[in-house]
Amino acid sequence: MQRFFVNPEAVQNGQVRFPEAAARQMEKVLRLDLHNDEVLVLDNSGKSYLVRLSGRQGNVLFGEVEQVQETDARAGFQLELGFSLTKREKVELILQKGTELGVSAFRPFVSDRSLDRNLKLDDAKRERWSAIIREAAEQSHRTRLPAIFSPQIFKDVLVGFPQESTRLIAWEGTAPALQLRAEWFKAGSSWKSWGASVLIGPEGGFSAEEVSLAESAGFRQFSLGRNVLRMETACLAACALCAHYLEISR
Repeated sequence: MQRFFVNPEAVQNGQVRFPEAAARQMEKVLRLDLHNDEVLVLDNSGKSYLVRLSGRQGNVLFGEVEQVQETDARAGFQLELGFSLTKREKVELILQKGTELGVSAFRPFVSDRSLDRNLKLDDAKRERWSAIIREAAEQSHRTRLPAIFSPQIFKDVLVGFPQESTRLIAWEGTAPALQLRAEWFKAGSSWKSWGASVLIGPEGGFSAEEVSLAESAGFRQFSLGRNVLRMETACLAACALCAHYLEISR
């Protein structure tokens, strides 16, 4: 069944008002019957709605709520990814695949060697990033959308991560043998609530000074192995590993 995220205010009095982009996708891409087909609607609060499409009124597509299901919005684990700003296509890949892997928040930053040093997140870019995240969340059957924060300089992004999380920083200067370990994800009293926070640097890597700064903020070094990975590959590999350890540690 096709899934669509809508704003909570789009669901009122047993009826759903679909945004124009979703309506266009249903009609032109998915070829749904706009007067009868059922879809699953999520409002990013943990609620899901079984909705039967009821047709257009003017340019607006509506649906009737047939069933409401409450889900635990904080079920599973929390996994926050801090990554260096880089080329557009790489950022979009990280957002898309990171969402599929279970990332709960993205925190882009600018460090000493970042390729993109523009901290401004304009409306057009935020809208595009949000659309990529939303489509990936729908595809991967998530019930909540990951948060996307405005870019920050590296020293500032360090203080935004949950204090209770297992804090990790990937660095090519770390001994290859120091790879992620399951016991790291069992430390701390609130790992079930906060999970892990992981930092991935730019193409040129973190400086030693930045690693030291992260360690002073409670981050632990780890290695992704002997091979040198592209930064976007490192982001996804680290997220997949963290998600695995968080899942088996529950």
